[in-house]
Amino acid sequence: MPISTLNIRRLLLAGLATGFLALGGCADLRSALRVQDTRMAAVPPGKYRLDPEHCSVVFSVNHLGFSRFIMRFDSMEATLIWPRTGARAAALEALVYTDSVDTNVPALDRELRSPAMLDASRHPDIRFHAVGWQATAPHDGDVAGVLTLGHAQTPLVLRVRFNGYGIDPVTGAPTLGFSATGEFSRSRLGLKAWPGLVGDTVRLRIEAEFVAVRPAAG
Repeated sequence: MPISTLNIRRLLLAGLATGFLALGGCADLRSALRVQDTRMAAVPPGKYRLDPEHCSVVFSVNHLGFSRFIMRFDSMEATLIWPRTGARAAALEALVYTDSVDTNVPALDRELRSPAMLDASRHPDIRFHAVGWQATAPHDGDVAGVLTLGHAQTPLVLRVRFNGYGIDPVTGAPTLGFSATGEFSRSRLGLKAWPGLVGDTVRLRIEAEFVAVRPAAG
């Protein structure tokens, strides 16, 4: 018996409804698996390491007043020590590799890695060291530290939001996440090239997930 146009429409609608119900079920399952606590007091003490697949360091500078030119670093690492006394005494040691700077413009990447700017061959990384968290809101706080490139240093205060702690349902690893912003003077870090063309203030945006470091077996 030939299938009428009305029946075809009904079959299509039934298929779509089934698909949406399946997606809804998956969403409910993911929600059930995603156990996340936004209380900083819930974070167990220990050592946490930056997840290199779930982090980003993006920065921007004023370009001739026309725009804020956006760049990023593609390679970084960090360690977070979370003591029993909590976030107020937590210690962060982070670095980004200077030869991983990425502007999406190969010629500019080479200029930034050259001795005129980052001098990546002599200064392979930019380091940030900070101890302590100064709460400004229930999930927000300031982290004050020092940024170092070669022998040059400049203070940097990151405005940080604690996104939560929980077990990653994909990896099964205890994980905590943060979002942060900040800014610093590039000339104080020894990056003085292109004055008048490129602004002095560098604005940062950081997204980072840290995973608990399990002790070695035995």
